[in-house]
Amino acid sequence: MSPGILSGDASHMLVTFLGLFSASLLPTITLLVNGMTASGRSVHSIEKLDTEIRLAMDALFLMFGCTAIAFAGLMALSVEPPSILVKVPYLTTEILPRAGAAIVVAAVSAIIARAGQIPAILRRALAMRKEIAVEEARRKLLEKAPDASSIRASFASHPDFGKVIPLEDVPGREPH
Repeated sequence: MSPGILSGDASHMLVTFLGLFSASLLPTITLLVNGMTASGRSVHSIEKLDTEIRLAMDALFLMFGCTAIAFAGLMALSVEPPSILVKVPYLTTEILPRAGAAIVVAAVSAIIARAGQIPAILRRALAMRKEIAVEEARRKLLEKAPDASSIRASFASHPDFGKVIPLEDVPGREPH
């Protein structure tokens, strides 16, 4: 990679990409944090959701940190080096630009490699919320469901239902 490859249009596009990417991270984090409510959830469900949200936020903040490193690298590449550093051969013409570009490329590569985690995080959070909602619905259904004795009383049968009567005792029946 030659020095100056991350300048001009390439750096403008990279800054735009990084800006849009970092702008999408913060609402995702907010969405995850707002999902942590205790209403109607069991302790086990809350613990599970807390673990998922913590892992998701760690991954998102790592991507946000990589974005900040890439921005800092691009800014360092765009600033003219101090005049004292120019006296060292190849430092400002080869070494620092290549090191800066390597830092930016490494940070952007980490971001791109982990970008697929965002939809996966949202899918896991959605699955957790679905599981919690189903658990809550089942619990409410069990709370509202009538007990077995009240169901039997609602569908009570006639006292003579199922009684065995000899055919000779049935009134009005003629023998064959």
